[in-house]
Amino acid sequence: MAEWELSVEVAVPPDQAWELVGDPVGVPRWFPKYVSASLDGAMRTLVRDDGGELVEELLERDDARRHYAYAVVSGAPVASHRASFEVQAVGDGSRIVWWTRTEPQDPAVDMESRLRPGQEAGLERMKAVLEGTLTSE
Repeated sequence: MAEWELSVEVAVPPDQAWELVGDPVGVPRWFPKYVSASLDGAMRTLVRDDGGELVEELLERDDARRHYAYAVVSGAPVASHRASFEVQAVGDGSRIVWWTRTEPQDPAVDMESRLRPGQEAGLERMKAVLEGTLTSE
């Protein structure tokens, strides 16, 4: 099982960052691999640009803390996957924290090496969206 945490600091207030990060169907705004997202109760379905689907269960949400956690239910080769987002106040801005704990179906797969680059790109895109520096859609 692998566990890691990534973060990015953004020059917007925490509540503004939470509007983007905490939107359960807003993932395609900052993770272009996904072209749509829908929510049915606690189940979120993300549709990839290749038509594949990732289904996640939203496990907990605390708007006052600006935090939510989710688990992958289907659509990825994992035995288990739990992750969370949190927006923290830092000076005049915010820090967005993305924590992940996952176990692949195939023990030979290094999940951190597989997922981390996309997560880092997603955090950088969040920063660009929030700070208004996104140059292309």
